[in-house]
Amino acid sequence: MAHPILSLWLLVSRLGPHACGQGAPDQENLPTAVTPPASSTFLNNSHFAFSLYRHMVAPNPSRNILFSPLSFTIPLTLLALKANADVRTQVLQGLGFSPTRVPDNQAHVHYSQLLRGLLPPAGECRTDTGSILFVGQKQIVLPKFTDLAQNLYLTEVSFTCFKNFQTARDQMDHFTRKKTHGKIGTLVQDLKADTVLILANYMFFKGKWKYRFDPKLTELRPFSLSQELTILVPTMLRLGWFQLQRLYHLHSYALQLPLICNSTAVFILPDMGKVRETEEGLVNENFDTWTQPFPLSRRRLYFPKFSLPGNFQLDHPVTETGISDLFSCHAGISGISLQIMPMKVSQVEQGVELTVDEEGAEEEDITNLWSFPMSLIPAIHFNRPFLLLVFEESSHNLLFMGKVMNPNAKS
Repeated sequence: MAHPILSLWLLVSRLGPHACGQGAPDQENLPTAVTPPASSTFLNNSHFAFSLYRHMVAPNPSRNILFSPLSFTIPLTLLALKANADVRTQVLQGLGFSPTRVPDNQAHVHYSQLLRGLLPPAGECRTDTGSILFVGQKQIVLPKFTDLAQNLYLTEVSFTCFKNFQTARDQMDHFTRKKTHGKIGTLVQDLKADTVLILANYMFFKGKWKYRFDPKLTELRPFSLSQELTILVPTMLRLGWFQLQRLYHLHSYALQLPLICNSTAVFILPDMGKVRETEEGLVNENFDTWTQPFPLSRRRLYFPKFSLPGNFQLDHPVTETGISDLFSCHAGISGISLQIMPMKVSQVEQGVELTVDEEGAEEEDITNLWSFPMSLIPAIHFNRPFLLLVFEESSHNLLFMGKVMNPNAKS
């Protein structure tokens, strides 16, 4: 799962060049951006994603955060459709599905086709997504369920001896490393005594910007981890027209960067020392703020190059979003095995990776900018912690959400 991300520049201002966070955006807008299509009528995952982000960041305020709400939704939908009616309703509504009447014998095809249709096209963006359902080896899993999981929900079923923690851990780590090409190593740190099902989900994404960066302009530049600590990170540079918006109520600038695989990246740059205030405002913000076109501004954009991994245990954060019964004795997950006793999910892990580099589909035509003295084209520097959203353009559902506290961090 990988994906390149970003470019951007500040406006010409009477005050001359400024770092982002000072001055007002240039209102000399060029072409008007096209209004995006209406949001998906069957799934709107922004509430689920923002709620999950809030509960993930609370215990890890200084850590990089990255997760994929859309990838995670696919196996959760599979399990929800195998749970009892009340749990199914709770999970599907919690994930953001609109109420719909689908016959039971058509539900799996219906939901899986809709979800997989939102994933980035494999030919244009390098995307690797899937799930592994680890099942206690004493469970007799129905072949029909295994086929359903694999063919419709990109989910492999693997049998594991949960009674022996070390054996179980070795089995799960080996299978996970094999499926993720070594990108995810250790999966679980401990096991509950009644563990029967563990879900591991992954998504690795590397797309292409619509407009590429020039690798010859990439150089090491300062990145402020805090007011006291600065490091050097590989930083890309691009001159051009960018969709840039100053959001005073969020103490930040927001930049939209289009990708070629039916997705758009939004990078939110809080003022120095205002990350927490921006996060608190972000989760309450109308999602249309991020999907509507921003004003176009000419800028010199400095953006860090990184490959950001994320590996989190999500069962506790997910229960905090209101989807709790899937992990309790109320789950009633049946139709997986021949055993009469319904199952519940004991643990959920997600591993993701998002790659941001110079790759793009084409060069932006900026001949109209060369008439301006370079000193009059403001620079915007993503040289401190920032937030990110990557959404699918036609439905506005979130592929990724996260926070970059340190572009050089590997975990």
